[in-house]
Amino acid sequence: MQESTRGNVRNPACPGRQLFDLVTARWAALVLVDLMEGPQRWSELRRRAGGVSDKMLAQTLRDLETGGLITRTVHADRPPTVLYALTDLARGVTSALQHLQDWAEQHTSDYAHHLGTHTTEPNP
Repeated sequence: MQESTRGNVRNPACPGRQLFDLVTARWAALVLVDLMEGPQRWSELRRRAGGVSDKMLAQTLRDLETGGLITRTVHADRPPTVLYALTDLARGVTSALQHLQDWAEQHTSDYAHHLGTHTTEPNP
């Protein structure tokens, strides 16, 4: 068994930084939260993400698979079915991402209000 060592996400050369960047990427966080509900097809992930292009979703899924956060399983049905699922590594971060999603949803009106009242013009 490999000994666990703590990384430093502020060090660009640390693999922990790469993992942090992967998990917090724009579409990756949404995909990971959606996969908490269980394995899903590409079309379902695309529908749930709302606004992601086919190209970006494909790249995000490829990056998450390469990073060891999701698995891609092809079932030999007619037509073939491809399912994406979380790995054990990803399950450790999804609860934190779920809390972040909950926080963002709870503070949507506060943020919208701030955007509506915030100006970029300097005060005299």
